Amino acid sequence: MEEQKILKIKNVTKSFSGVTVLRNISLTLNKGETRALVGENGAGKSTLNKIICGVYNYDSGTIEYKGEILPKGNPIKMKELGIFMIPQDLGLMYNLTVLQNILLGREYRKLGVIDLKRSKNICKKILDDMGIKLDLDTTVKELSIDQRQFVAIASVLHANADLIIMDEPTATLSKGEVKNLFRIINNLKQQNITIIYVSHKINEIFEIADNVTILKDGSLVETTSIKDISKDKVINKMVGRTLSNIFPEKRKDLPKNMLMRLENVSARDHIYNINLDIMKGEILGIGGLVGMGQASLLKAIYGILKIDSGSITFENKKFQNISPAYSIKQGIYFVSSDRANEMLFLCRSVKENVSFSTLSDYRKVIGLDLEKEKKIVDSKIGEFNIAVANRDQEVQYLSGGNQQKVILARWLINKPKLFLLDEPTQGIDVGTKEDIYKNLRRLSNEGIAIVVVLSDMIELIGLCDRIAVMYEGKITKVFQNIEITEEKIMIAASGHI
Repeated sequence: MEEQKILKIKNVTKSFSGVTVLRNISLTLNKGETRALVGENGAGKSTLNKIICGVYNYDSGTIEYKGEILPKGNPIKMKELGIFMIPQDLGLMYNLTVLQNILLGREYRKLGVIDLKRSKNICKKILDDMGIKLDLDTTVKELSIDQRQFVAIASVLHANADLIIMDEPTATLSKGEVKNLFRIINNLKQQNITIIYVSHKINEIFEIADNVTILKDGSLVETTSIKDISKDKVINKMVGRTLSNIFPEKRKDLPKNMLMRLENVSARDHIYNINLDIMKGEILGIGGLVGMGQASLLKAIYGILKIDSGSITFENKKFQNISPAYSIKQGIYFVSSDRANEMLFLCRSVKENVSFSTLSDYRKVIGLDLEKEKKIVDSKIGEFNIAVANRDQEVQYLSGGNQQKVILARWLINKPKLFLLDEPTQGIDVGTKEDIYKNLRRLSNEGIAIVVVLSDMIELIGLCDRIAVMYEGKITKVFQNIEITEEKIMIAASGHI
């Protein structure tokens, strides 16, 4: 029996400000298929998905859905037809309940009042079909990350979704949570729902997808069955290199000059009795299961999170009355995992985002030395290989990987002594990750201490000189380079020593 086609894209091309971001893209999806969509940041994945959802118009080509030509740039119509995207931020209302989020905009009313009994019965059935148990009266902000993901899926199912685009759905999930999500995706397949699955995690793609479409520089490289291609081949077609040798060479001898020491440091409800030395010129990884206090540790060092007890010494001096402003003056910089909301001015230019933290360096008697500013910004764009039309391009139009490079470039105009990074490669393609790995190793070789939170085990082991593993706000074990194994890390991450 011939497979039923649900989506047919033919020769779709899209440009922004004269820059072509998609070139003659053609692909076909079958009903009930899970299609992986992969490519480096900037390959065109997000643009293609937004075109399918009607968020973006396109310049030429056609898109057919269930045999009919789709209108251009009409997101409301796309939802009416059953096409939905679940973005990385899930698009949920955190102060509303599970019930309210699932029904939002499609409530059931009786005599002008919401029919709670019917609403709860319908929502319960959707969750039961997914195999998920949730209290419908709980607010979304009280849920775990994976539970929020399930609410987002339930919401689009309630809207009669036939095609669901999932954008990096496992970026912040633990292994157990990923397994649960995959079970639900397989259930959706049984219901003949089509999934476009966007991820930079190659192992996941081979576990969940039927077929894979590879994009590179806005062009279609290949669409093939997942059974007919290897992981290395996928990566090679994405970025022109294989998975091996992606991490720069580590230090042969671990640095011995201490930069910072934490003694019995606690921050109520976040971290407890942390004892840790940070050495000049090392890359120290902070590992563990998601949400075990890794980000809180960085925030306590930087001064975002108040320390209740214990002490910190920095360059053999007492480090006290800590605040972000004080830390920056000492040469300690921090990069949050939430780059869009906490690290970038999305509607401002690359130039402004790179230079705003060092504006005082460009002061003249009257105004700013704009030529000096441009020269420094351009040098950083080149140094970090930021793919940008020009320095005046708004950051919101850059890929996630290039946005992350903008953040790194900003903080590295002036050389830090200690660099704190929370999930710097989250949601970033393999090629851009390699650029970031090389830059971090270059900085460590220059004597800068780097403390980095990474949830990806391969990255943690491949990049770091030492790894401190956390469990429930405490450090359970610190591993030296030569003794690091995935098994040992997982034992420590589970609370066992």
